[in-house]
Amino acid sequence: MNVRRHTSRAALAVLALAVVTTGIASAPSASAMSKIKCKQTTGTAAVDPIVHHNEPKAMVHVHTFFGNNSWLAKGSSANYSDLLGKGTNCENPADTAGYWTPQLTTLSGTPVQVQAFTAYYRPFTGVGGADFGPGEVIPADTRLVASDYDWSCGQFSNTGPQPSIPSCLGESGKPGHTLTAHVTFPNCWDGKLPNHTTSEVGNTADNAHWAYKIRANGTKNYTCPSGFSHQMIQLRETIQYAYTGNGTDLKLGSDSMAGTSDGRSLHADFWNTWDMAGFKSMVKNCVNAGGTFTAAECG
Repeated sequence: MNVRRHTSRAALAVLALAVVTTGIASAPSASAMSKIKCKQTTGTAAVDPIVHHNEPKAMVHVHTFFGNNSWLAKGSSANYSDLLGKGTNCENPADTAGYWTPQLTTLSGTPVQVQAFTAYYRPFTGVGGADFGPGEVIPADTRLVASDYDWSCGQFSNTGPQPSIPSCLGESGKPGHTLTAHVTFPNCWDGKLPNHTTSEVGNTADNAHWAYKIRANGTKNYTCPSGFSHQMIQLRETIQYAYTGNGTDLKLGSDSMAGTSDGRSLHADFWNTWDMAGFKSMVKNCVNAGGTFTAAECG
């Protein structure tokens, strides 16, 4: 688990002086990133336009969707041109990407309310690296499925990362004190651009061309595996649920299909249908060094 690195007092002094002299309204946090909140779900359905593209009768578990408002109308036959430029429920209007995760329900099938969804875009090094850092922009139409996950009871709780749904008894239910899922996407790329056709049937994920970063020769520095020369920005999603129970009465829609239980099938899908000019601006200003960090763009 990455540990947040705080800036030195000297660096903070320089930053404060820069804010005063340039009139910037919002200074970057100790670890600069874009923190994009999506206000509510766009809906739930047994739809999966990446893994089951153009397979409307496939056995698909129910997903909860965020971001782009056009997913459910198009179903599993959605294509890039159907989604680009459409509306979004995310606070950054340029973020028209699609995000979805398996639906969380009680054992009897009652959906658990999503309290908040946040997409964190971070430097290649992640939160544990420098304040601003390197990281290339994810190419348009990239389709990824991520399975690097953990559960907790929120960032302010004493329940650390868990592989299954933990007990959150005693938590207040306020933000940072409720059941929370985290999913991190790979951010090493081999350079092969997506080339999807509208007629493709079945799994259109680009994961074969992506890999997770690794430690470099036992050091604390990160690098990419052999064959994946591009160090990309890192996407990490956080889903907070309005739940403070003991965790034994919940399941994910994908658990039974994966032959598991207790939320151990947690994963997330990302389809890059961002407005690419807005995406590049966000990465320049919020993630890489040298841009202008503002709350309006970076959260």
